Amino acid sequence: MASSFRGYGFFLKSISPFFIFLILVLSPVRGDELPSLDQLLVKAKENKLSENRYWLILLHYQSTLTGHKSLIDDPQFFLASDGKKNPEGELAATLKAFFNSSEKGDNHPRCRFPARYEWLKSVLNWEESLFSNISCDEFRKYELTLQPKSAVLVFPAFFMNNPASMFGHTLLRIDNASQSKLLSFSANYAAFPDSFGILYPIKGVFGYYKGFFSIFPYYDTVKMYNDTEQRDMWEYHLNFSEAELQKMIWHLWELKNIYSYYYFFDENCSYNLLYLFEAARPSLHLTDRSWFWTIPTDTLRAIQAEGVVENAEFRPAKGTKIRYIASQLNETGEDSALKIVEQKLDPSQLQAKDHDEKKKILDLAVEEIQYQYNKHQMEKDIYLKLFLSTLNGRSKLGNSGSDPYQIPVPMPPETGHRSSRISLGGGIRKNSFFEEISYRPAYHTLVDPEEGFARGLQIVFADTTVRAYNDGRIKLESFDLIDIVSLSPRDRFFKPLSYKIKTGFTQQMTPSGDDRRVYRLNPGVGMAFENRQIGLVYGLAEISLNLSEEFRDRYALGGGLQIGVIKQIADSWKMTFSLEKIAYPVRNVFQENRATAIQTFKLNQNNSLNLSLLWDEAFNHDQTEVKINWNIYF
Repeated sequence: MASSFRGYGFFLKSISPFFIFLILVLSPVRGDELPSLDQLLVKAKENKLSENRYWLILLHYQSTLTGHKSLIDDPQFFLASDGKKNPEGELAATLKAFFNSSEKGDNHPRCRFPARYEWLKSVLNWEESLFSNISCDEFRKYELTLQPKSAVLVFPAFFMNNPASMFGHTLLRIDNASQSKLLSFSANYAAFPDSFGILYPIKGVFGYYKGFFSIFPYYDTVKMYNDTEQRDMWEYHLNFSEAELQKMIWHLWELKNIYSYYYFFDENCSYNLLYLFEAARPSLHLTDRSWFWTIPTDTLRAIQAEGVVENAEFRPAKGTKIRYIASQLNETGEDSALKIVEQKLDPSQLQAKDHDEKKKILDLAVEEIQYQYNKHQMEKDIYLKLFLSTLNGRSKLGNSGSDPYQIPVPMPPETGHRSSRISLGGGIRKNSFFEEISYRPAYHTLVDPEEGFARGLQIVFADTTVRAYNDGRIKLESFDLIDIVSLSPRDRFFKPLSYKIKTGFTQQMTPSGDDRRVYRLNPGVGMAFENRQIGLVYGLAEISLNLSEEFRDRYALGGGLQIGVIKQIADSWKMTFSLEKIAYPVRNVFQENRATAIQTFKLNQNNSLNLSLLWDEAFNHDQTEVKINWNIYF
C-alpha cells in the first residue's frame, strides 16, 4: 500500500508543472490581477473603442462636419461635461465612473448604464465579481418584469385629429412567455407638449417639445390607439433573438427619464426607435442612413429591407368595427342600436326583421357602449348596467363564431407612395405657356394616390414650386411651409371636426391683373361626410391673412368658405374638386374666388400623373390655368 502511495505521489510530482501551467492559462483573471484603470483607459484608446460603431449607437452619436454630436439632449445621459460632442471623453468618463464612483445601489453607473457596462466589459475583459458589491435591485426587477422572448413593431395608423399623429406612429411591443399578447409591454417614444392649438404643429416642426421613452402594458396601448383614437394597428413580427432582445432592453433602461427634443419630421417616434434595433443588432444600418425626413412608413420599409420583419398582422380599431357592422344594417337598424346605447330601448324589447339582424344590432350596440365608456362619455355604473343587459340579450341569440365580421383588410401602410416627391409639369396660364418643377420633402396631399393612406389626409412641409414662362419670366410660384388638412368624415356614430392650416408664399392676383407673391396664413374648420356614390364631401369655414407690399397697410384680412369632393373613381383614378370664396372686408375690399379640378392617375407605387384645371378671379380679373404634372415619389 505504501509503495502504491509513493507511486501516486511520484506521479503527482511529475505532472504538477503541467497542471500548474494549465491553471495559469485557463483560469479567469482574478480581480486583483486585472489591469489598473489607467491601463484600461490606455487599452480603450489604443483599440479606438470610442470610434467603434456600437459605442456610437449607444450614445446616439451622429457624424457632423466637426466630429460627432449626440441626438440626446438631456445632460443626465452623459458622464463627461462635453460628452454630447466627445465620444472619446465620454467613454473615458464612463470607465472612470464604473470603477471610481461612490454611488451605491441603483444610482451606481453600472446600474444606470447596463448596455455600456456589458459592452465595455466584453471588449476590455474584466471580471463581474469586481462589482459584486453593487446591487442593482430596480434594474433586476425591470429585467424580471420584461423577460423578453420576441418583439413586434407596431404601427398605429394615421390619426386625423392630431397633426403630430397624421403620419402614423411606431412603437415596440416586447412579448414575454405569456400566451396573451395584451399582457406584453410597449416601448414608446413620444413628445410631451406643453400647449395645443394653432401653435402645436408649428412648435412640433421646430423641436420645441421634449420626447421621452416610456414602457407600459400593451393592453393600455390597444385601449388608447385601437379603442379610443379609432386607429387601426399593424403588427410586424421581428426576428430578434432573445440575446439581442436582452441588449435592447438594457439600452431602453439607459434611456429611462432621458429626453431629446422631438421634431415631427426627423427626430420623431420612428427615428428614435431605430436606436433600439441597432443596440440589439449592431449589424443593422438604420440610423446612419441619409434621413433628411423620417416618416413612420419610411422606417417600416427600411426595417423590412434589412430583413428584420417576418410577417404582419392587422388589428382593426373599434371605430373600424363599429362602422363595418353599421354598414351591414339599414337606417332603422342603426337607430335601434343607438336607442339601446341612449337607454331609450331595452335590449330585451328589441324588434328586428330576422334573427341575424337582431344579432348585428346588439353587436353594434355593445361595441358603441364600450367605445363611449373608453372615451369617458359614459359613467361607470351606467356602463356596467347597460353593457351587461345588452350582452345578456345578445347571448340568448347564440354564438356566431370566433369572428362573425370579416372586416376587409386594407393595404398596409408601406404599400403607399414614398414620402418625398419631385414633380415635373407644364401648362398654360393667361395665354402664356410655362414649365415648372416642384420639390416636396414630405409627405402626402389630397390629390396623391390613396393606397396605403387615409382618405382626406394631407400633411405637407416645404413644398416648393418654381415656374418658368415662355416670355422669360422665372418665379417662385409657391412655397408651402406647412399645409395640413384633415377631412375626417362624420356619421351617426362619430362626429369629428375637420380642419386645415396652411402657411407659406403663394401668388395673389392684384388690381392690375398681375400675379404678385404674398405670404398667406390660412386656417379653417368644418365638417366632412362620406357618401358611397359621391365620395368624400367637405365644407370648411376659413380665415385668410395675406401679407404684401401690394396691400394697403401691407396686409389683407378676410374669411370665407371652401367646399369640395374627393372621389376614387377606380383603383388608379381619383378626382378632386373644390370651390373657394374669400371676402376681404378689412382695409382692402375685394373678393377672391377659385375653382379647382384635378384628376390623378396612378402609374405605379411611386409614379403618378395629375391633370389640373384652375380658375381664379379677383379685382374683376379672372384667369384660367391648365397643366399636367408627372409626380415621382422617392
